[in-house]
Amino acid sequence: MTTAPVLAYADGSCLGNPGPGGWGVVIVRPSGVNEEFSGFEARTTNNRMEITAAIEALRHIPRNLPATLRSDSQYLVKTITDNWRRNENRDLWALLDEELSGRRVSFEWVRGHADDRHNQRADELAHEAANRGGSAQGPRSTSVRVGTAKAELISQLASLLEPDERLAECMACGRVFVARNAEPVMPVAYCSAAQCQLVARRQRRPS
Repeated sequence: MTTAPVLAYADGSCLGNPGPGGWGVVIVRPSGVNEEFSGFEARTTNNRMEITAAIEALRHIPRNLPATLRSDSQYLVKTITDNWRRNENRDLWALLDEELSGRRVSFEWVRGHADDRHNQRADELAHEAANRGGSAQGPRSTSVRVGTAKAELISQLASLLEPDERLAECMACGRVFVARNAEPVMPVAYCSAAQCQLVARRQRRPS
């Protein structure tokens, strides 16, 4: 039986170019659970946010699942599908190539500000994040909003926690995870994913 692809919408925004920027992602899973992610950079460009949105979308999709990534950025989609030259942002293209390696991912261009509600929502998330970036005085930040089905799952899990366990939200990827009460409380909670632990350990290292 063919596995239905996970559908991801990715969008970037920038207040000025360069300037404060944000990215937004809406993931629509075959189960019907929708997840939303966003983050910002204090100073960046619109194209960098478009690539970052694609990277972050893939980071929230298991590698063994097929995916369709939709974006209204021709810069992003045409560079992947038509091999446009990568004269700039080579660091981010390298990260995207890593995420694409070994995956089954198709890229589709969608018209911006049209009638695709998921693309519109990704655009809203990116703009909201860019506004946060404009007032930020710290490092890059990410956030997550969960769909109704996932919220119900978290609610059920909360009732099954052991006395020494609690739910925390990872400051790096935004996912909710089970933590031990002996571990640091929010806002310095990081899940066990390698990428998130890298962020946590870099921040703990003395400068």
